Amino acid sequence: MLLDSGAVRLRAFAQLGLFLPHAVPGIIAALIWLYLYTPGISPVIELFAKADLTIDFLGIHTVIPSIVNIALWSNLGYNTVVFYAALQAVPREVIEASVVDGAGPVRTALQVKTPLVRASIVMVAIFTLIWALQLFTEPMLLSQSSPMISSRFSPSMYIYDAAFTRNNYSLAAAASVVLLVCTIALSYGVTRFTSRAGNAEEAR
Repeated sequence: MLLDSGAVRLRAFAQLGLFLPHAVPGIIAALIWLYLYTPGISPVIELFAKADLTIDFLGIHTVIPSIVNIALWSNLGYNTVVFYAALQAVPREVIEASVVDGAGPVRTALQVKTPLVRASIVMVAIFTLIWALQLFTEPMLLSQSSPMISSRFSPSMYIYDAAFTRNNYSLAAAASVVLLVCTIALSYGVTRFTSRAGNAEEAR
């Protein structure tokens, strides 16, 4: 929200920096992060070692945050484009009126812009949920370096394992249908929840 205001210096460069990850193919992004996560070749781990700190990005307690980090980084650009496009549609007179009323950049972002781009927030939330359920590339690549990632780490990996490792196509098809139903149900739930929250806020 703040990137749409003049409060952020070098705004164009900040927006470009946020969008660039989306231009990187998913498998390339996963390979880049695999390089940064792998002991012995990772410059990040070497920096921690110089500070007498030991970190294992693919350990039992860190592998999930590491995968989440890759997914968030990869999808950040798309979400930025959606939000920025929605913010451009916000009437400038509304923003100017909030400034005249004494609202600062943070207050304007939270109390003025956010309610006006609620539809985009819902869309991004649904797409993020779908991406999470379809997670495959990142854990599949990282599984080569981490025994913590099993073939059943994500629904898509389970379906892939059932179909192409165990040749159980019936199970893979059934799991795919279940995944589809769960995706539809969760997407509907997110839409209903945000719709009710918006109606409750408007009724105040």
